[in-house]
Amino acid sequence: MLEEATSPQYKASTVLIMVCIYIFLVIERPWESIRYLQGWPIERTFAIALIIVAFINDKFRIVNSPANKWVYGLLAIHFILAPFAFNTGDAVDQGIEYAKMVILYLLMLSVADNANSLKLLIKAYVFSTMFYVFHSINEFINGRHVWRMGISRMIGVDSTFNDPNAFGATIVLSLPFVFVLLKTEESKKIRMLYYAYLVLSVFCVVQTGSRTSFFVMSVLGIIFTIIHLKKHFFSTLVVAGILSTIIWSAMPEEKQNRIRTLWDPSAGPANAQASADGRMVGWEVSWRMFKQQPLTGVGAGGKNYVGYRVLHQVDDGPPSANQSHILYGEVIAEFGLLGAVLFMGLIFSIFRCCRLTLTYLNNIGEESIFLVHLAWAILAALLLLLIFGIGGHNFYRPMWLWLATWSGILFNMTKVQKFTMPKPSY
Repeated sequence: MLEEATSPQYKASTVLIMVCIYIFLVIERPWESIRYLQGWPIERTFAIALIIVAFINDKFRIVNSPANKWVYGLLAIHFILAPFAFNTGDAVDQGIEYAKMVILYLLMLSVADNANSLKLLIKAYVFSTMFYVFHSINEFINGRHVWRMGISRMIGVDSTFNDPNAFGATIVLSLPFVFVLLKTEESKKIRMLYYAYLVLSVFCVVQTGSRTSFFVMSVLGIIFTIIHLKKHFFSTLVVAGILSTIIWSAMPEEKQNRIRTLWDPSAGPANAQASADGRMVGWEVSWRMFKQQPLTGVGAGGKNYVGYRVLHQVDDGPPSANQSHILYGEVIAEFGLLGAVLFMGLIFSIFRCCRLTLTYLNNIGEESIFLVHLAWAILAALLLLLIFGIGGHNFYRPMWLWLATWSGILFNMTKVQKFTMPKPSY
């Protein structure tokens, strides 16, 4: 049975443990977040060691997954289209960065082939994010923040995803997987840690002043409320209403006004509305870039996007040195038609793997609580990423490939189980 793989006696392999450590390094980025480690090639050194160990243990190999053709296709076009980019060097550099993400995708698929190893990967992701958030809270308490849009805004401790909007997205995207672990965790102490993280997540999202993160977190809350309404209609509705009132009442006035600008532009400074309008401008500019370079795009990465935008007079007025601020414009402008097709294929592949997994588990009556909840969490995170994409250029978030990895592992597990289960006799 699928669920029996989640026994406490499971022993993780060396490569799996190293992959979990690498997930932590990607999220926490200690060479950026810890002053004494700045400039040290920690990620590169560890990655080389991980690849060597994986080779020795026959774990550095391509495992079949429905998402492979889309992931490796997106990697390939970074280099295939590089000669046609605004700046070939920048496109190649961006391709190398994407290749690092793809290597982790390959390794996770290679080391996880049962529920226990998959659960360990999810735990590594959640606990790494928790550490990153707690570290950021400590720095925020000690005065680390930015002043933007007329308010003080909390940021992450790193420099890659420390922007208030990006930091808020990192938190919100982790919540579906926290709920998965809550459903299967037996230790009361660890369960309390999860609950504490949920509470602090709300605090952090409010302190970032990110309207998109607050909106998406609210959407996630509505999703889970609807799910629980099926069994506990009145109690769930009352609790949700009380929690929403408490959160809003406890929110500082400046943060309340920031959220109000979603429906009342006069509640905040003029630049808040200009920031919102910039998303639509970003789409319009991206669409014009796409029409000018429909087959090759302007080149991978923000540098190519900005460089092309500034020098080719794509804007109606003075040229802007801003990126797209919208995922869908980012993809079509930087990669053209082929990139858009590959990206849509990746999204559909993640969705299809989860749906087939859920259908299979329901058909055989498999009581695999973790796998079922994980499939739903991946679908929820996919939806959240797509919503975040309306207000941000998040194509290079590792989460896209991690969702592809986890959904692929789920699919492979249920596919193998489907062909190895004995046929019923009549």
